[in-house]
Formats: sequence, structure tokens, C-alpha cells
Amino acid sequence: MQLDPDVWGTVFPELRAAAGSAQTRPVVGFRVNRIHFIGNRRSLALTGLGPRTYFWEPGRNIAVCCGPLSGFGNPVHEAPAAGCGCGLYACHDLGELQWVSRVQSVQRAARLQWTRRFAIPDDQFVLTGVAGSGTVRIHQRGWRAQFARIVAFSDEIPERTSIGFFGRTKVRSQRVLSEATVEALAKKYQVPVVSLTELPDLMRAAGDFVEGA
Repeated sequence: MQLDPDVWGTVFPELRAAAGSAQTRPVVGFRVNRIHFIGNRRSLALTGLGPRTYFWEPGRNIAVCCGPLSGFGNPVHEAPAAGCGCGLYACHDLGELQWVSRVQSVQRAARLQWTRRFAIPDDQFVLTGVAGSGTVRIHQRGWRAQFARIVAFSDEIPERTSIGFFGRTKVRSQRVLSEATVEALAKKYQVPVVSLTELPDLMRAAGDFVEGA
């Protein structure tokens, strides 16, 4: 998929880079975000999946370590630091099916937790393509970045199925977002919402995929 710099240049600044520029391109990867609806579904916000979550904003997001603070009330180091889990995360490729399993287990845990305390939330998740820049630490299954921005969403999510006598694993896509949610995501984050098969090519326009360390 080719993107017109005059149309998408404000969303993907890399498209406006001069030919032959030595500027380092961002790394790109996949993540799953939880969708939080606000005000009777009039607006939404995206967070991560863990208990110490982060609300993703349109444009550039800046990682801040949530560990112990220094004597001046500031983080003890800039994210992402070596030996720490801080940073904005993404997965190298869709073959990492642990993400899908994690979404399913988090959804079950969230429902158990909320059932005990409040009304059950309307759990929805979205597959997100992100671009990381600044300090980026590469790991086996993904990376942690100092800066990251959302470059695209998919209205589908990988679904793991076991087929055959030996339970061989296969991945297929399943549409999970309504038209109203797709429109709300596109309006707030000003990025495309595409099918699962189109997402990797769209992400390549914003940066480079990397191999695991």
C-alpha cells in the first residue's frame, strides 16, 4: 500500500523525509490495546492490558518509568532502561500468539475483578500498529521504546485455532470492532483502520520491522 505524502504526511512524518536522508527510521510492531468507552460511548480511550496501565494519546507518546522515585520525586532513570521493564511495548510480528492468549486471559480476569466490585465493563480490544523511536531496546519477542505513536488499527484480530489430529496451530482473522468503534478510533487518533492483511504493509510506510534479539 502506497501512501501519498501530501495526504498522510502529518500522520506519518517519515513520508516527508528527503530521499537519501540518513535519518533513522522508527521501528514498528504490533500491540493489543484495551478500549475504554467514556460518557455513554460518546468517546473512547486506549490503555494497555496490565494493571499498571497507560492511556495512549494521539501522536507521540512518551514513556515514563513507574518504578521507585528519586529523592526529588522524579523517576530514577529515563525509559526504557536496561534491567527494568519500563518503556512503550510492541511485538515483532503476529506470530507471537502469546498476545492473543493474553488478551483472552486478561478479559476473563477483568470480568472476575469487576464483577466483584462494580458492573461488568464492556471489554473490547483492538490490534494496534505502533512506531517506536528514541531509545529502543530490542528483545526476543518485541521491543521497548522511549517514544511511540499509533500508526494504524485493524478491525480484525488474530484468532488461534487448533486443527488436525496433533492440534497443529493455525492463525486466522476475526472481525471484532463495530462500525461505530472504527469511526471513533479513526476520528480520535487520525490514523487508518484496516483489515489484518493490510496492516503490515501500512506499518512499513511508517518504519521498519526488526528481528528479535
